[in-house]
Amino acid sequence: MSVFEKYQGKRVDVNYETGYHFVIEYLSENELKWTALAKRAEGAPEVEKELYDSYEIGEDEYMINWIEETGLVVSQIANFREGTAYAFMTWPDENAHGHRAKLLHKGTLTVLED
Repeated sequence: MSVFEKYQGKRVDVNYETGYHFVIEYLSENELKWTALAKRAEGAPEVEKELYDSYEIGEDEYMINWIEETGLVVSQIANFREGTAYAFMTWPDENAHGHRAKLLHKGTLTVLED
């Protein structure tokens, strides 16, 4: 079952130890919306819709990936069963190795019941 089939119409709270905090909604099989609740990159929007790809890698566990218009790439492992989220982000940065900055996140994931 896809992440959209399982969580459509729900909001997913993802709170990383790095201080980043988002609510994610899966709008369709290939579009999600994220809303930043805390800490975001300078100039980054508060809310954005993204095209995404996902793959079920275990029982209620998904690998979810998207590329933002700014060039930021997010690769997230969302384990709904255990309530954990891991993400690797990379974005253009001429001064970084390979001209890409990076950040590894670990956090919690909670399906919000409205």
